[in-house]
Amino acid sequence: AGIASSFINPCLAALTLASFGPKMFDSAMANNILWGHIGSAASAILAGSAAYVFYPNIKYCFFVIGGAALSAIFFVQLLPEGDPSIGRGFHGSPKSSDDDDESVTDYQNNDNMVQTCGCKADDQIAASYLSVFSERRTLILCVTGFFFHFANANVLLVLGELMGTDADDDDYDDNDDEKANRAAIPLIAGAILLAQGMMSITTVIGGRLTENGVGRKILFLVGLITLPIRCALIIYWKDAGSAYLLSTQVLDGIGGGFFSLIHPFIVADITFGSGRFNVIMGLTASSFGLGSTMSNFVGQMVVQNLGHVTSLSGSLVLSIVPIIVFSLFMPETLNTRGQDKALSDGASSTMEYNIIT
Repeated sequence: AGIASSFINPCLAALTLASFGPKMFDSAMANNILWGHIGSAASAILAGSAAYVFYPNIKYCFFVIGGAALSAIFFVQLLPEGDPSIGRGFHGSPKSSDDDDESVTDYQNNDNMVQTCGCKADDQIAASYLSVFSERRTLILCVTGFFFHFANANVLLVLGELMGTDADDDDYDDNDDEKANRAAIPLIAGAILLAQGMMSITTVIGGRLTENGVGRKILFLVGLITLPIRCALIIYWKDAGSAYLLSTQVLDGIGGGFFSLIHPFIVADITFGSGRFNVIMGLTASSFGLGSTMSNFVGQMVVQNLGHVTSLSGSLVLSIVPIIVFSLFMPETLNTRGQDKALSDGASSTMEYNIIT
């Protein structure tokens, strides 16, 4: 799962950039992310239903997930590859399927001005790894994402355990553990479904806001701020019943929705023109994945030894770190795509643009 998630999002972003170019990247990527959330919600419904119906043989729910994966493998072959150089983050726009030469035509802007390039993709040289790895905004994004996922990933596990305990205590006798465990299945599926549904709504709203000029920073911060609020509410409502606990997944949906939407936008803003878009997407995804892995391991160790409240309290404290780091040190990146002088100087190109009005 870790390997798959590390590949899928960066590859999807690269294919989107290669196929639609920098001008249409935000809207196309938002649409892809939206359908990803819808697919996750559908999987939660089907897998949860299979686990509940066939309980205690919950292994059948994995057939649903496996079937979805096989479907994705089939349909991915139908995806357009676009222009590889654009997918790497070079200037220009994807060629149409009718183009026979290797020239790249930049996107048409709002003033109906077209920029053409008579060079080949091989003429473009990417910025050095050192220049992109040491780029300040890249480091800030990696640190922010690491601590966000370090604080966040374990929360759903703890929430599921609390809801399962609530079902065991309130609905069933001690001698009816099987029914209690079975009753927890729709609660977990409902938690995932509620979060993914809210992520879908947040993605649509976030996409519209960015189209209307709302900055990346404020939307990303909204996503980050939901996490400490969510942790505090779970701690406060830990004995209030499953309905209260389940409702906190709305905040998970808002946070995850804004985070997953704005992340590729920021990376494209930082790296476009350097030819290292894929590298930084991979680097940031790896940072996020490392944070998630550590969260699940450390968080469950704390649960085992110190209890659920202590684990959630640790997540709450950790969730403050990315808010401070991002709010204080990350500049706004909206309308800066392809304009970074440091990375542009690091990437040499023989392209010469002719402006055609």
